[in-house]
Amino acid sequence: MAHTPDDETTVLVDKAVRDSAVALRTVLEAMERLDADALRAPSTLPGWSRGHVLAHIEGVGNACARQAEAAARGEVVEFYDGGRAGRDAAIEADAGRVLEEHAAGLGRLATRLEAAWPVPASPVWREPTSYRDGDLTGVAVLWWREVRIHLVDLRVTVGPGSWDDDLCLHLLGFLEPRLGDADHVVLEADDADVRWTVATADREPLVVRGALRDIVAWLAGREPEAAPVATRADVAEPLPELGPWPSVSAEPTGRS
Repeated sequence: MAHTPDDETTVLVDKAVRDSAVALRTVLEAMERLDADALRAPSTLPGWSRGHVLAHIEGVGNACARQAEAAARGEVVEFYDGGRAGRDAAIEADAGRVLEEHAAGLGRLATRLEAAWPVPASPVWREPTSYRDGDLTGVAVLWWREVRIHLVDLRVTVGPGSWDDDLCLHLLGFLEPRLGDADHVVLEADDADVRWTVATADREPLVVRGALRDIVAWLAGREPEAAPVATRADVAEPLPELGPWPSVSAEPTGRS
């Protein structure tokens, strides 16, 4: 029998559902200002146009809705219909759609997600899914990450400054593995009460300082407004190299 989510998880998931809906509406509003040439223009992701990013947003959103619908039935289904190969083929097939087709697909997605997510504190949130062998709460938070980060990738004047503190703190925890090879790193946000120790060793820590959103943007591989600065014992050093995006075999996207 599924367990009811605890209060902390309920608050996070409720925020994820609400803010991801806002982000998707922002995508749709931004598309009203694009034309065919802008749709084919490069995104921030190497080799991907804005059309590829829109196709990916729709694809991962529908995959998340698919998980929620299956959880409500007490079923566990593959994250993507057709697996990773199906995901990749759909992105390539849909990237070249015209603007009206992208808008229609994303509009249908918004309606589907609204109907698919359980009400807050529903025991359905603790039903198992195929995403990282976790429950449905992880799927909602995944969608939050995906739509907020890829909104930035569209290059429609929305940057990491649009990420609120809750998302940034979540991303710090999620992206921490990218610093897994570092010996002792401390992330310090000079505009927030955040001091995040990533790894420890018997030496002076490498302190990475900057605005919270700039630190998180850098960790996410996106362009910060101002690059964070790294020092060790008050001596400047290069920023540490980042490892790959946190991934397991069930990870639905290698492009985030």
